[in-house]
Order: sequence, then structure tokens, then C-alpha cells
Amino acid sequence: MKLLVDAHVFDGKFQGTRTYIQGIYTNMTDHKDIDFYFTAYDIENLKKVFGEANNIHYVQLQTRSSIKRLAIELPKIIKQYGIDYAHYQYIAPLKKCCKEINTVHDLLFIDYPQYFPWSFRVKNTFLFKRSAKRADILLTVSTFSKNEIIRHFNIEASKISITPNGVLLPPDDMVLPDVRNKFGLDKYIMTVSRIEPRKNHQMLLRVYVEMELFKKGVKLLIIGAMDLKNIEFNMYYDSLSDEIKRNILIYQVSYPELIALYKNATMFVFPSLAEGFGIPPIEAVSLGCTTLCSNQTAMADFDFFGDKLFDPKNHEELKGKIAYYLDNYDSNLEHEKNIIAERYNWATIAKNLFKLLEEDIHK
Repeated sequence: MKLLVDAHVFDGKFQGTRTYIQGIYTNMTDHKDIDFYFTAYDIENLKKVFGEANNIHYVQLQTRSSIKRLAIELPKIIKQYGIDYAHYQYIAPLKKCCKEINTVHDLLFIDYPQYFPWSFRVKNTFLFKRSAKRADILLTVSTFSKNEIIRHFNIEASKISITPNGVLLPPDDMVLPDVRNKFGLDKYIMTVSRIEPRKNHQMLLRVYVEMELFKKGVKLLIIGAMDLKNIEFNMYYDSLSDEIKRNILIYQVSYPELIALYKNATMFVFPSLAEGFGIPPIEAVSLGCTTLCSNQTAMADFDFFGDKLFDPKNHEELKGKIAYYLDNYDSNLEHEKNIIAERYNWATIAKNLFKLLEEDIHK
């Protein structure tokens, strides 16, 4: 069998769909009865991730244009290499040229339109629905997202399978940089995500300032790039004194730096208002960091957090939990790590996708 993976997301900014593809297919390419064809503009980047093997092939896209990729390049590649299945994220090509696997990670733009541009909502409502309905294997990453697909696209539950995100742990021999010295850190609360309104950095920033944690030697570290305009965050940040701003650090970092920052953080807080899954909080726990997590949308599945889940609109609740875990030992951390290791394991997730492929082949 020949399976094509549209991996164009590896050409752009880091995002959850990239982690998803990497997690599944680094654990699936040992199936020598499948020839894997990974497509992207920068195939050298793909080779660093998926390596070299007789059953792994790389096909370079000639353009970064999504329209040309979907309308011209992918159909041509599928025909040229005799592809049996192709795996897409959200949107499949205009023309169906082989059997299709489609992962729809979320439909947040439908339920939370205030966080997305009008043109994005209109275009993707049509394209996501069209691609989901014609998929031979339709996947999503959480119970929340599955229910949204059922409700908005009128697709039967039995036709949707959940392949959640997992945790990509670094190799044991990875050399980690001295991030405390590099970034001037001692105690710090950390969060990781693109800086956009629904990620709710503005709430965490206000809580940090109102608790006057900067006076207690605790810094706030935000790892992520500015993505969509976050007017509330920007206006509040600009109103702060220089003394407070010196304790609020906003960076984009390398992967080894990110791992080191997780491992050294005093606490991780994930205040997002809406997620199709929510990878950072389970990454943080897996790397040994006490984590407080929003209880909304897909994150409600993270029941193992217990009282460390919080309402991301309730400032006082978050203040109380931050104060408690700054002063008290996190006795539940090892329990959470064990559940995550079992529930969100990429090897198991890849095995389940392979099983779905086998079932579809033998229909």
C-alpha cells in the first residue's frame, strides 16, 4: 500500500497539526508493508523528522501556495506515484484522486466566531465540511471536537474516530541549555501558545499583576508568537509600569530551550478559552511541571487534573490555585504523568490508525 501524507505544515510556523503528524508517523513507518510519501516544500526538514528508510519517500512541492497545492500538485503526485490513501489535515484537494484520511482537529471558528476573521470562517466552513463528508476515514482529536463535527456537519458518530494528540518526549541524551542563566530566571510561571485572544493570555497577565507576584520574585514567562491581534492583551501590557514589565518575559525559543524551560518552571498555567485538544498542559506535566489547566471545551477531558482545572473566566479561582501551589507540594503530579503516558501515547495512537486502515481496506 502507498500512503501519502500532506506535510506542508512543516514548512510554516510550529502548530499542533505538525506535532500530530510527527507523533503518528514516526511511530507508524516501521510497517514495511506501507510505502510512505511525505510531501512538503522543504523536504530536508522532513528528513530530519522522519529519517531515511526504504519505505519512506519524500516528494517536494514546487510551491507554498495552498491553492496550487490542493488544485494541481497533490492530484498530480497521487497519480504519478499510484497513491492508495492520502492523509490530509482539515482540507482535501479539490478533486478526489484516491482514498482519503482526513483529520478535522476542531471547528472552533464556528462556535467562537469572535476569535476568527469573517473570511476564514466562511471559506473553511465550506471546505472543512466538504472534505469531512467525503473522507473514507474521518478522524478528530477529542470527544469535544467529535461532537462538534456531528452537530455542525451532520455526520454520524460511527463514521468519526478519535486519534488524540500525544506527548513527544525528548530523547534522554538531549543536551539542555542553561535557560535559568540565559533568560535570567529563578521562580517563574510559564505558559505556551500562540498569542491570540482565545488563548486568554490577558487573563493570566491580569492575575499575575493583581497578585503582585513580581514583588515575590516570581516572573511570568510567555512562550509564543503574536498570531492574531490581541488588543486587550496589548493595551493592558502597555499600561503597566517598567518595573512590572521587567518581570514579564515573552519569547520564541528553540525546542531544547522549551524542554528546559518546562523542566525548570515553578508552575505551568494554560488559561485558554477554547481548544480542539490542548497539547501544552499535558506536555508540561509529562516533563514534571505542576500544571493548572482551563476546564473548557476539549480540556474538560483532562479529568486527571482534578482541582487543578479552573474556569478561565474566573480570576479569583485562578488566583487561589496559583497561591496554593506556589506554597504547597504537588502530590498528584506522578499520578497525572502516569495517566498521560497511558492515555496519550503516540505508539498506541499510531497503532489505532493502522487498525482503521486495515478495516477500511477489507471493507
